[in-house]
Amino acid sequence: MTKFTPLTEPNRRHYLEAMGIDSWYPRVRLPAAPPPLVFDLDDTDYAASPTVETDTARAPVSPEPASARTAAPGQPNDAPVGQKPEAAGAPGEPAAESVGPQVVRSKAAPVPRFALSLSVVGEFLIADSLARGLSQPTETGQQLLLNILATLGVSAADVRTHHVVQWPLFTNRKVDQGLDQARLYVDEKLDQFIRQFQPTTMLSFGAVMPRLQGWQQPNGDYGDLPWVGLPSLYQMLNEPMKKAICWHRLKPLIQPADRNA
Repeated sequence: MTKFTPLTEPNRRHYLEAMGIDSWYPRVRLPAAPPPLVFDLDDTDYAASPTVETDTARAPVSPEPASARTAAPGQPNDAPVGQKPEAAGAPGEPAAESVGPQVVRSKAAPVPRFALSLSVVGEFLIADSLARGLSQPTETGQQLLLNILATLGVSAADVRTHHVVQWPLFTNRKVDQGLDQARLYVDEKLDQFIRQFQPTTMLSFGAVMPRLQGWQQPNGDYGDLPWVGLPSLYQMLNEPMKKAICWHRLKPLIQPADRNA
């Protein structure tokens, strides 16, 4: 049996565009729509890239088999031609109203979808939320990150490690890949980097880490490691005013030039 290899997101978009199929992404929950099984932890789009379809799961309604539609002999449906079948209830009771097919809703826990680029550059641990649909950092995003780090006195030569977490890990929906499992997995990766490289500060770009950890404030402590929350790199590329927020929050980390002399 030939093994099926799923398309990457860029290839999927390319094929849809080549076939003239427009992808559509609802920005709000549609009326009577069930909760999504997969949701984006950071919904930042990369530049003007086309939006993607939601991965909603709809339970197929199986057609009723012919054997079920044909009543067995002796049942109320088995009435002579021209005679109406009697209701199945007790005599004198009103006939029950017909009920439409029930909507089957999945009980599976919603699965967050995100790509988180983790790296250690100099003394900084970087948690960079990639824009929706990206599986690796882009050249423009990396250049902006290096420009930001340059103000903190580090450069590309100080990169010590890099790893991208793509969640969910598995396509099997029977595997628990909810928010708690995602947080545990990311925590393990971060703890490994902290033990191995001993950074002094975490820079968290975008919404993935705050939503995984439940952070509400712009800074705090991740265990014993202080962290600073910053706008997504891809938000800053699309909305330059976000850079002012980034600059304001990084000011306390910028050392005066005469201190480095």
